Parts: sequence; C-alpha cells; structure tokens
Amino acid sequence: MENPFNTDNTPKRSTLLTVLLILTFIWSGISFVSNTYVSLALDQVIGFVEDAVDDDAMAGLAKTLEQSIKTMEKTGPIGFGLTALLALISLVGAILMWKLNPRGFHLYATANIVLLFVPMMFGTVKFPGVFETAVTALFIWLYARELKVFTKTSNEQE
Repeated sequence: MENPFNTDNTPKRSTLLTVLLILTFIWSGISFVSNTYVSLALDQVIGFVEDAVDDDAMAGLAKTLEQSIKTMEKTGPIGFGLTALLALISLVGAILMWKLNPRGFHLYATANIVLLFVPMMFGTVKFPGVFETAVTALFIWLYARELKVFTKTSNEQE
C-alpha cells in the first residue's frame, strides 16, 4: 500500500527491474570479458582445448571438445570480437536502464537480438537456439513491461 502523504513523485526502479539488471550486468560482463579474451588469444584457447582432447581424463569428452575446436575455428577472432562488442552494447544499455533512461532498453534489445544471429553469420549453426531465443525474448519482454518507469523519467527530464 502506498503512503498517501508521500510527495516524492520520482520514479523508482522496481524489484523486478533491479533483478533483471543485475542478471544482465553479470551475464553481459562475463560475455564481454570472455569473448574479448578469446578474440585476442584464440590460438592459445584452441591449444588448451586440443591439450584437453589428448588428456586421458577427458576421453569421454573428446568428441565434444573436437566440435568446440571446429566451432571456434569457424567463428574466428572476428566473430568473438563482434560478440564482445554486442555484449558491451548490451552492458551499456543495462547501465542506461539502471539510470531509468529508455535508450538503454533499445540498445539492450537490439544488441541481444543481433547476438542471436551471430552464430549463423559464421556458419556455426543454421538457426538461433530455442533456449537462447526464449531467454532473450523473455528478458526483452520483461524489460518492455518496465518501460513505463523509463517513460515517466524521460518525460520529467524534458
């Protein structure tokens, strides 16, 4: 129940929005760092995975690791660099949304929709994954439901 005597009309970030943003900060941050590293050190990363294939303890994962090597080689440093850039854009969008700026939603949504298609551009898959698409759609839909808070803030700043 709202306090009827509260005269503070500044929009507040909901708990749902806060949780979504924290999850986005974590996921986009990890994605940015890991994809930047792989794009800059792809040969070393492939070497680590090749060493794991030769390790007797990893014998059960040999086929999976070999498929990972093929995927990394197809994607190449440009693909990982593009993924890192899109993760950074997603992170910037989340930072703007934290500040209740509606531009953040558009940056976030655009970056994450494009991210679904990056593997297709490099020939590693034919279609975006069902799980990835569902999670992306869910987050965009949940953020879109919070746009009214962003819009109130944006209108008050004008």
